[in-house]
Amino acid sequence: MSNFHTSENPDARPTSAVSASEDKELGIHTEITRRDFLNAAALGSGAALLGSAAPSVLRAAARAPADDWNPWTGYAGVGDYARSNGNTFEVMSAGHGMRDHMYEQAIAAATETGETYDLVIAGGGYSGVVAAYTFLKKTGRERQCLILDNHPIMGGEAKRNEFLVRGERLIGPQGSNESVVPEDSEHPMAQIWKDVGLPRQFEFAKLAPERKSMEFPRDNYMYLLWGDKSENHGFFFDTPTPHWATNPWGRELANTPWDDALKRDMLRWRNERQRPFDGDETALKKWLDTMTYNDFLTDYRKLRPEVAEYVDPILAAGLGLGSDVISANAAYYFSYPGFQGLSRQPDFIQVKGEKLKSAEWIFSFPGGNDGTMRGLLKWLIPDMIEGRSQFPDFYLGKFRPDAMDRPTNPCRMRPGSTVVRVISDPDRKGPATVVYARDGKLYSLRAKTVIWAGASWSAKYAVQNLPQDYRAAMESFTRAPMLIANVALDNWRFLYKLGYTACSWRGGFGYTANMVSPMYVGDYRPRLDPDSPALLTFYVPFNRRGHSRLEQGALARQEMFATSYRDYELQIRRQMVKLFGDAGFDPSRDIAGIVLNRWGHAYVTAGPGFFFGKDGKPAPSDVLRQPLGRLAFAHSELSGHQNANAAALEGQRAAEQVLAML
Repeated sequence: MSNFHTSENPDARPTSAVSASEDKELGIHTEITRRDFLNAAALGSGAALLGSAAPSVLRAAARAPADDWNPWTGYAGVGDYARSNGNTFEVMSAGHGMRDHMYEQAIAAATETGETYDLVIAGGGYSGVVAAYTFLKKTGRERQCLILDNHPIMGGEAKRNEFLVRGERLIGPQGSNESVVPEDSEHPMAQIWKDVGLPRQFEFAKLAPERKSMEFPRDNYMYLLWGDKSENHGFFFDTPTPHWATNPWGRELANTPWDDALKRDMLRWRNERQRPFDGDETALKKWLDTMTYNDFLTDYRKLRPEVAEYVDPILAAGLGLGSDVISANAAYYFSYPGFQGLSRQPDFIQVKGEKLKSAEWIFSFPGGNDGTMRGLLKWLIPDMIEGRSQFPDFYLGKFRPDAMDRPTNPCRMRPGSTVVRVISDPDRKGPATVVYARDGKLYSLRAKTVIWAGASWSAKYAVQNLPQDYRAAMESFTRAPMLIANVALDNWRFLYKLGYTACSWRGGFGYTANMVSPMYVGDYRPRLDPDSPALLTFYVPFNRRGHSRLEQGALARQEMFATSYRDYELQIRRQMVKLFGDAGFDPSRDIAGIVLNRWGHAYVTAGPGFFFGKDGKPAPSDVLRQPLGRLAFAHSELSGHQNANAAALEGQRAAEQVLAML
């Protein structure tokens, strides 16, 4: 079972060593991912915005070569989001500049813009954009706000990668994934859904009748656990000899190489009902927050350690790190197995598994959660995206950079702008000062109120005069990175031959990859056929057992940031040959392009005590949800998990707090 520890597998370590014969075999020699073979002009990407470098006083060091190829960022795809794939080299450099205090001497000499806004929002991800939406809606667009974001384009992790392969447009997620049509009319997402014009039913591509029937996931996560009983989900095992097991959970693990005792414990984890705690729901959650998920499974459920090790990468892909450091309450919130019979509520893992069989309960827009995000951006600035305010138009329309920062807009947006300093009088005697870096220069402006919608790792460097309890709360938030790789395939005949649309494994690069059933939007109707182009998406966490949460995050970022695009490309190609080579996969022929999305601080890692505090102290989130002078904090990290619903709630709450100040 040691192969559960991906960090112990030498294949998981970055390496640039490649022989001439392997170079040819893997297709590296073709340079296909380094050429502008996809013709970005065909998608009309708004070159004025995308051509501008991300902000940084380190811009000179980060400047890409003349052909826009950066050896770290790599190929970035085409369309509106080209050059904004995850944390690009420029964005990473700007963030590290804050950490290393490289802006300090220049801040005093920042150019004053002479602007004063009712609200300035630092961060253009979900929480920041929902805060702006709430602010404009409740003020009838009578007050003006400005969103500053460090990326070349707004959206946080709710952005897309685009490819054009043999004339077929392909869209995949950069990160934020999985949507649910809101049923609770009181939830902020339900009103957003209605206001921005999102439909409640969707159409998905299907295989032609003459093809064999295959079940396709509709997102990139649910198939891993809650909906993993599918004949089209394969699990690759290295031992006793390399082989695939089809639908192992649906077959009660009979086709796995695990010994009988481990199989029994795995099935107990999934199915057995126990109630080792007697109390109400709140008391239950507080109890679970005193331990890790690993502790709960091994100490209270008496399961073998391999069970927790098996779930580690799945948990890490959703909550940052593995069961050895993540609070059991976080796992309980997301209905991980092991809690059957513990709550008086219905066993949600069973409910969720059944609902997955229904049509559109859980799904993904082609680019992850970019569907809701683009709708919000269109609502905030109607001219920002070409076309009408209807779903196909704002989802497929081109961005108009010139419309984002017009003085007459109730909401203005300034991408490529890293906020490096916020000065707010705790007594609110005057406006706050906001300093931001853009195109290698520093600018300052005034704000009657400020919402920090970025993560605490940067807030603790930017916000001046932080009280000790606020600083301690921020420093208690540890974070972990995440890598999402979209691999454009010329065809997927090798997967069709295997009969798989979703694949899992342990050891090597990542631990899972899948195709989704593409959603049809307007004239975006990619053909679903083994002979046609498609996307294979890898979600790659960096959990490292044996280290603390803080150490794991630091080691993981070090690994991800130290690995070149070429090294990751090698790892991906090698892993795909290992998995699919016997089914006819040829990386030279079948890979049309690879885009990496590196998110250095993707997740807050909620350890024991995160939700209810410990040692008699309040939970860190409770501290940060209180305004500080003219500043309110809004980020999904305060909920202990990064997802659209959490971000919407935090953004709405912060907007209401600053409205009360005004």
